[in-house]
Amino acid sequence: MVDHVVWDWNGTLLADVHAVVDASAAGLAAVGVPGGLDLARYRSTFRRPLRDFYTALVGREVGDEEWARMNAVFGEHYRGLEPGLALADGALDALERFAGAGLGQSVVSMLGHDELHATLGRRGLHDWFVRVDGDHHRDGRGKEAALAAHLDVLGLDPARVVLVGDTLDDAAATAAVGSTCVLVAEHSTHHAEDLGAVAPAVPTLPEAVEHVLALRRSAPSSS
Repeated sequence: MVDHVVWDWNGTLLADVHAVVDASAAGLAAVGVPGGLDLARYRSTFRRPLRDFYTALVGREVGDEEWARMNAVFGEHYRGLEPGLALADGALDALERFAGAGLGQSVVSMLGHDELHATLGRRGLHDWFVRVDGDHHRDGRGKEAALAAHLDVLGLDPARVVLVGDTLDDAAATAAVGSTCVLVAEHSTHHAEDLGAVAPAVPTLPEAVEHVLALRRSAPSSS
């Protein structure tokens, strides 16, 4: 039975994929790579580690100095756009419906921990969540370790948790800890078909809500 939802933030509750593409284009321009980056090219090229992604976009190896400059410009550009970004369509309704169904809710994101709390605070969202964890350490650990630590602190059984996210990393993290997930394609950095190859994937957030509530309703009877 599902009784807790872990939310991803960027690209799931926050509709920021176009800001990510714009910030990436600014980072490329900072090392002399001309424009032409759009969402379709971003999704077709996206991979991890991120340095490999940018190497593919640049068309050659990215040096350490260039990589540092690209990261700095990306961050500056994104932070300038972030306060004006909207929540994904249906985000507040999703929070309300899950709360009304008796589901606990929390957030795990690989955004810096202080940045995550700041962006949630600007939107008045903290009260929806029992815990909010961003990247506390900035030491290269991935979503799997972050999710495992989050569930451990909350004392949750991973089998009773569903993560609503938007990336292949979200699917891999839930598979590793023994939870399930549903992926939302609308604001993802991946193509929908790539998401659907690894986990249940739906076009929009309201459809993800229906998927999660169906999981809750399908819990086996105790009789």
